[in-house]
Amino acid sequence: MEGGSEAKRPRTGKDGNKVQLGYWAIKGLGQPIRLLLEYAAFDYEDVLYFCVQKEDGSFDKSSWFDNKFSLGLPFPNLPYLVDGDLKITQTNAILQYLANRAGLAGETTEDRARVNMLLCYSQDVRKRYTAAAYSKDFHDMKGDLVEFIRSSMVELEGYLKSFGEDGSCFLVGKKATFVDLLWYDLIDQFLVLDASLLDGRQGLRTLYDAIHNHERIAEYRNSDRYIKQMNNTTATFK
Repeated sequence: MEGGSEAKRPRTGKDGNKVQLGYWAIKGLGQPIRLLLEYAAFDYEDVLYFCVQKEDGSFDKSSWFDNKFSLGLPFPNLPYLVDGDLKITQTNAILQYLANRAGLAGETTEDRARVNMLLCYSQDVRKRYTAAAYSKDFHDMKGDLVEFIRSSMVELEGYLKSFGEDGSCFLVGKKATFVDLLWYDLIDQFLVLDASLLDGRQGLRTLYDAIHNHERIAEYRNSDRYIKQMNNTTATFK
Protein backbone atom coordinates (compact mmCIF):
# COMPACT_ATOMS: atom_id res chain seq x y z
CA MET A 1 0.00 0.00 0.00
CA GLU A 2 1.47 3.33 -1.07
CA GLY A 3 2.36 5.66 1.78
CA GLY A 4 2.82 2.91 4.33
CA SER A 5 6.53 3.36 4.96
CA GLU A 6 7.64 6.56 3.25
CA ALA A 7 7.35 8.68 6.41
CA LYS A 8 8.93 6.70 9.25
CA ARG A 9 9.49 9.86 11.31
CA PRO A 10 6.74 12.43 11.80
CA ARG A 11 6.71 15.46 9.56
CA THR A 12 7.00 18.60 11.66
CA GLY A 13 5.95 22.16 11.02
CA LYS A 14 8.21 24.58 9.17
CA ASP A 15 9.81 25.68 12.44
CA GLY A 16 10.33 22.12 13.70
CA ASN A 17 7.33 22.28 16.01
CA LYS A 18 3.90 20.72 15.70
CA VAL A 19 1.44 21.91 13.09
CA GLN A 20 -1.77 23.18 14.71
CA LEU A 21 -5.21 22.44 13.31
CA GLY A 22 -8.15 24.28 14.83
CA TYR A 23 -11.70 23.05 14.34
CA TRP A 24 -14.89 22.00 16.09
CA ALA A 25 -14.80 18.69 17.98
CA ILE A 26 -16.63 16.96 15.12
CA LYS A 27 -15.71 15.46 11.77
CA GLY A 28 -17.32 18.09 9.52
CA LEU A 29 -14.86 20.01 7.36
CA GLY A 30 -11.97 19.16 9.66
CA GLN A 31 -11.87 15.40 9.25
CA PRO A 32 -10.34 15.27 5.75
CA ILE A 33 -7.56 17.51 7.07
CA ARG A 34 -7.03 15.27 10.10
CA LEU A 35 -6.89 12.22 7.83
CA LEU A 36 -4.30 13.93 5.63
CA LEU A 37 -2.22 14.84 8.67
CA GLU A 38 -2.41 11.26 9.95
CA TYR A 39 -1.79 9.60 6.58
CA ALA A 40 1.25 11.78 5.90
CA ALA A 41 2.59 11.34 9.47
CA PHE A 42 2.55 15.01 10.41
CA ASP A 43 3.27 15.84 14.03
CA TYR A 44 0.25 18.00 14.85
CA GLU A 45 -1.96 19.35 17.59
CA ASP A 46 -5.71 19.01 17.12
CA VAL A 47 -7.09 22.17 18.76
CA LEU A 48 -10.76 21.44 19.47
CA TYR A 49 -13.62 23.88 19.96
CA PHE A 50 -16.94 22.84 21.42
CA CYS A 51 -20.56 23.69 20.73
CA VAL A 52 -22.52 22.93 23.89
CA GLN A 53 -26.30 22.78 24.20
CA LYS A 54 -27.50 24.66 27.27
CA GLU A 55 -30.44 23.81 29.51
CA ASP A 56 -32.66 26.36 27.74
CA GLY A 57 -32.02 24.63 24.40
CA SER A 58 -29.72 27.31 23.01
CA PHE A 59 -26.14 26.60 21.96
CA ASP A 60 -22.93 27.96 23.45
CA LYS A 61 -20.12 28.37 20.89
CA SER A 62 -18.05 30.73 23.04
CA SER A 63 -15.04 28.38 23.10
CA TRP A 64 -14.46 29.50 19.51
CA PHE A 65 -15.99 32.95 19.34
CA ASP A 66 -14.16 34.16 22.47
CA ASN A 67 -10.89 33.38 20.67
CA LYS A 68 -11.77 33.96 17.01
CA PHE A 69 -10.18 37.39 16.62
CA SER A 70 -7.24 36.93 18.99
CA LEU A 71 -5.31 34.30 17.02
CA GLY A 72 -3.93 36.53 14.28
CA LEU A 73 -5.73 34.59 11.56
CA PRO A 74 -6.42 35.98 8.10
CA PHE A 75 -10.18 35.76 7.46
CA PRO A 76 -10.75 34.17 10.91
CA ASN A 77 -12.77 31.00 10.58
CA LEU A 78 -12.75 27.26 11.28
CA PRO A 79 -10.87 25.24 10.27
CA TYR A 80 -7.53 27.02 10.56
CA LEU A 81 -3.96 25.79 10.26
CA VAL A 82 -0.82 27.18 11.90
CA ASP A 83 2.51 26.01 10.49
CA GLY A 84 5.30 28.07 12.01
CA ASP A 85 4.68 31.67 10.98
CA LEU A 86 2.13 30.64 8.36
CA LYS A 87 -1.55 30.88 9.30
CA ILE A 88 -4.22 29.67 6.88
CA THR A 89 -7.99 29.53 6.94
CA GLN A 90 -10.39 28.03 4.36
CA THR A 91 -10.65 24.25 4.11
CA ASN A 92 -9.47 23.82 0.53
CA ALA A 93 -6.45 26.08 1.01
CA ILE A 94 -5.40 24.01 4.04
CA LEU A 95 -5.89 20.70 2.24
CA GLN A 96 -3.92 21.81 -0.80
CA TYR A 97 -1.10 23.31 1.27
CA LEU A 98 -0.63 20.16 3.33
CA ALA A 99 -1.04 17.92 0.29
CA ASN A 100 1.69 19.84 -1.52
CA ARG A 101 3.98 19.50 1.49
CA ALA A 102 3.33 15.76 1.69
CA GLY A 103 3.36 14.93 -2.02
CA LEU A 104 -0.36 14.11 -2.06
CA ALA A 105 -1.56 16.79 -4.48
CA GLY A 106 -1.05 14.89 -7.76
CA GLU A 107 2.13 14.25 -9.70
CA THR A 108 1.43 16.06 -12.98
CA THR A 109 -0.48 19.11 -14.12
CA GLU A 110 -3.19 16.81 -15.51
CA ASP A 111 -3.35 14.85 -12.25
CA ARG A 112 -3.71 18.04 -10.21
CA ALA A 113 -6.52 19.20 -12.48
CA ARG A 114 -8.39 15.92 -11.83
CA VAL A 115 -7.69 16.19 -8.11
CA ASN A 116 -9.20 19.68 -8.04
CA MET A 117 -12.18 18.50 -10.10
CA LEU A 118 -12.87 15.73 -7.58
CA LEU A 119 -12.47 18.24 -4.75
CA CYS A 120 -15.09 20.50 -6.35
CA TYR A 121 -17.44 17.58 -6.96
CA SER A 122 -17.13 16.55 -3.31
CA GLN A 123 -18.23 20.04 -2.29
CA ASP A 124 -21.41 19.69 -4.35
CA VAL A 125 -22.22 16.41 -2.64
CA ARG A 126 -21.24 17.61 0.84
CA LYS A 127 -23.40 20.73 0.49
CA ARG A 128 -26.52 18.64 -0.11
CA TYR A 129 -25.61 16.27 2.74
CA THR A 130 -24.95 18.97 5.33
CA ALA A 131 -28.04 20.96 4.36
CA ALA A 132 -30.14 17.91 5.19
CA ALA A 133 -28.14 16.94 8.29
CA TYR A 134 -28.66 20.35 9.88
CA SER A 135 -32.33 20.64 8.90
CA LYS A 136 -35.09 20.05 11.44
CA ASP A 137 -36.79 18.15 8.61
CA PHE A 138 -33.89 15.71 8.24
CA HIS A 139 -36.00 12.59 8.78
CA ASP A 140 -38.38 13.65 6.00
CA MET A 141 -35.44 14.49 3.74
CA LYS A 142 -33.41 11.34 4.43
CA GLY A 143 -34.91 9.20 1.67
CA ASP A 144 -34.21 11.77 -1.06
CA LEU A 145 -30.76 12.42 0.41
CA VAL A 146 -29.82 8.73 0.29
CA GLU A 147 -30.95 8.48 -3.34
CA PHE A 148 -28.94 11.59 -4.21
CA ILE A 149 -25.87 10.08 -2.55
CA ARG A 150 -26.47 6.76 -4.30
CA SER A 151 -26.53 8.50 -7.69
CA SER A 152 -23.32 10.32 -6.73
CA MET A 153 -21.68 6.99 -5.88
CA VAL A 154 -22.75 5.65 -9.29
CA GLU A 155 -21.10 8.67 -10.96
CA LEU A 156 -17.93 8.30 -8.91
CA GLU A 157 -17.74 4.57 -9.66
CA GLY A 158 -18.19 5.41 -13.34
CA TYR A 159 -15.35 7.91 -13.11
CA LEU A 160 -13.06 5.24 -11.65
CA LYS A 161 -13.91 2.81 -14.45
CA SER A 162 -13.45 5.38 -17.22
CA PHE A 163 -10.58 7.50 -15.92
CA GLY A 164 -8.89 5.53 -13.14
CA GLU A 165 -5.38 4.17 -13.63
CA ASP A 166 -5.18 0.47 -14.49
CA GLY A 167 -4.07 -1.51 -11.46
CA SER A 168 -4.66 1.40 -9.06
CA CYS A 169 -7.42 1.72 -6.47
CA PHE A 170 -6.97 5.50 -6.21
CA LEU A 171 -9.02 8.23 -7.84
CA VAL A 172 -6.07 9.87 -9.62
CA GLY A 173 -2.98 8.02 -10.76
CA LYS A 174 -1.20 5.17 -9.03
CA LYS A 175 -0.56 6.99 -5.74
CA ALA A 176 -2.96 8.35 -3.15
CA THR A 177 -3.88 12.02 -3.22
CA PHE A 178 -5.76 14.04 -0.66
CA VAL A 179 -9.06 13.58 -2.50
CA ASP A 180 -8.89 9.84 -1.76
CA LEU A 181 -8.87 10.72 1.93
CA LEU A 182 -11.61 13.31 1.47
CA TRP A 183 -13.92 10.90 -0.38
CA TYR A 184 -13.14 8.13 2.10
CA ASP A 185 -14.37 10.37 4.90
CA LEU A 186 -17.57 11.29 3.05
CA ILE A 187 -18.31 7.67 2.16
CA ASP A 188 -17.62 6.60 5.74
CA GLN A 189 -20.32 9.01 6.93
CA PHE A 190 -22.71 8.08 4.11
CA LEU A 191 -22.51 4.41 5.11
CA VAL A 192 -24.02 5.38 8.47
CA LEU A 193 -27.05 6.66 6.53
CA ASP A 194 -27.30 3.51 4.41
CA ALA A 195 -24.87 0.60 4.66
CA SER A 196 -25.72 -0.58 1.13
CA LEU A 197 -24.38 2.48 -0.70
CA LEU A 198 -21.24 0.68 -1.89
CA ASP A 199 -22.99 -2.55 -2.86
CA GLY A 200 -22.01 -3.45 -6.42
CA ARG A 201 -19.43 -0.67 -6.56
CA GLN A 202 -16.20 -2.61 -6.34
CA GLY A 203 -13.96 0.30 -7.33
CA LEU A 204 -15.19 2.52 -4.52
CA ARG A 205 -15.19 -0.39 -2.07
CA THR A 206 -11.55 -1.09 -2.88
CA LEU A 207 -10.66 2.60 -2.45
CA TYR A 208 -12.56 2.77 0.84
CA ASP A 209 -10.88 -0.37 2.19
CA ALA A 210 -7.42 0.80 1.12
CA ILE A 211 -7.73 4.00 3.16
CA HIS A 212 -9.69 2.44 6.02
CA ASN A 213 -7.08 -0.29 6.54
CA HIS A 214 -4.00 1.83 5.92
CA GLU A 215 -1.65 1.36 8.87
CA ARG A 216 -1.69 4.96 10.10
CA ILE A 217 -5.40 5.49 9.44
CA ALA A 218 -6.29 2.26 11.26
CA GLU A 219 -4.11 3.31 14.19
CA TYR A 220 -5.82 6.71 14.23
CA ARG A 221 -9.31 5.18 14.13
CA ASN A 222 -8.47 3.05 17.15
CA SER A 223 -6.93 5.90 19.14
CA ASP A 224 -8.45 8.40 21.57
CA ARG A 225 -7.69 11.12 19.00
CA TYR A 226 -10.40 9.84 16.70
CA ILE A 227 -13.63 11.86 16.68
CA LYS A 228 -16.84 9.95 15.98
CA GLN A 229 -19.40 12.79 15.94
CA MET A 230 -20.05 13.71 12.32
CA ASN A 231 -21.93 17.00 12.55
CA ASN A 232 -22.20 19.66 15.22
CA THR A 233 -24.54 19.70 18.18
CA THR A 234 -26.94 21.96 16.27
CA ALA A 235 -27.53 19.27 13.63
CA THR A 236 -30.38 16.76 13.57
CA PHE A 237 -28.17 14.03 12.11
CA LYS A 238 -25.07 14.07 14.27
